[in-house]
Parts: sequence; C-alpha cells; structure tokens
Amino acid sequence: MSTISARHRRLTRRVAAPRADDPRVVRSRAAVVRAATTLFLEKGFGGTTMEEIAALAGITKRTVYNNYSDKGSLFSEIVSDAIAYAGEFARDLRGELTREPTPTGLPTALHDLGRRLALGVVRPEIIALRRLLIREAPTVPGLAKQYFDRAPGRVIAALAAEFEHLSKLGLLQAPSSRIAAEQFAYLVVGEPLDRAMLVGTPPSKEHVLERAREGVETFLARYGTARRKRRR
Repeated sequence: MSTISARHRRLTRRVAAPRADDPRVVRSRAAVVRAATTLFLEKGFGGTTMEEIAALAGITKRTVYNNYSDKGSLFSEIVSDAIAYAGEFARDLRGELTREPTPTGLPTALHDLGRRLALGVVRPEIIALRRLLIREAPTVPGLAKQYFDRAPGRVIAALAAEFEHLSKLGLLQAPSSRIAAEQFAYLVVGEPLDRAMLVGTPPSKEHVLERAREGVETFLARYGTARRKRRR
C-alpha cells in the first residue's frame, strides 16, 4: 500500500509540475540567469554558490535546482541563449541582401543590416556574457570557442555567403568574401564593442548607430562597385 502511495505522489508531482513555457517558469529562469551572470562577473564562477544566485534572484534554492542541476548547466544555458540569438540572426540574413539586389538599393540594405547587427551585438547581456567568457575561459575550457564558432562565427559565415553572391552579380568587388564579412562586422561594431567590453556598459544608442553608419560607408568605399564606377 505504501509503495502505491509513493508512486501516486511521484505521478502527482509530475502532473502538477509547471511547463517550461509557463510564465512563472520563464520569469524564474530569467531571474536566475541575470543573477548568475552578475555574480559570476563579480565573484567568478568558482566563488559563486547556488545559494547566492537564489538569494539575488529572489527565489528559493529549490526553485533554482528545479531548473538547473548545477552551476555548469546554468553557465551553459547563459551561453546557449546567446548562441540561439546569433543563429536566428544568421538564418534571417540568408538571402536578405541578394533577394532583389540592385546597385542603388544595396547601400540602403547594407546600412539597415549594419544598424541591426550593431544593436544586436552591443547589448548589455551580450557584453556581460563576453566578459564572463573571457574571465572564466581557464575554468570552463572550450566554452568560449564554442560561443565564438556558433555565434559571431555563424553570423560572419552568413555574411560571407551573401557577399560572395553579390560579388558574382557584380554588385560588390570582394576577392575574399570571408575577409569582407569579417571587415564588415568589425567596422560596424568594433569600436563600440571594445569600449563596452572594457568599460562594462554599452555606449549610447546614438554612438553605436553613428559608428555603424560610418563603418558601412567605409565598407562600401572599399568593396562597392557602384561608387567606384561613379568616381571614374
């Protein structure tokens, strides 16, 4: 009888457990991620306890463990969220510049892309994550490389594919589409990102957008065929 009761209690708990998309679960997980990121930056991965994360998040330790088995899985979740965002950006980018390409429309499309890329990268949560990965690289080996390959690396690969196609159409003159993609990314976000990484907080939106605009103009001066023809 006691065995049946125990099984019944376990089944009841499973049925009653909230779903992952339950707003309460979403809020709890977001609070835990914010608290963990803050504490990892302040005290380091090894110097932070799950109890401290729970206290800062304003929830019970049991709730934290219901969502994350340990600090390692929590750290991986923080990185996975950023990778998912970058993957979505890269997927949306495919075919965007080459859907209806024209010499006059390309600068506008590149400026729009540059603005979205800059605002997507120079964000508080991304800055915090990058600083955290650099700090904890010796503690969690391989995670920083995983982030680079699957987040900025994936976006650069998507840009390279677009630029290669545009070069074949004669709208860009990029002998190496990969180098052109790397230069576009760093021209658009390099200075604001470096500033934010060192200072800890992103510069103003106006500053980010102004640097993105200037970066795209520099890119077009180097690779844009339409402007070169006008100068001749």
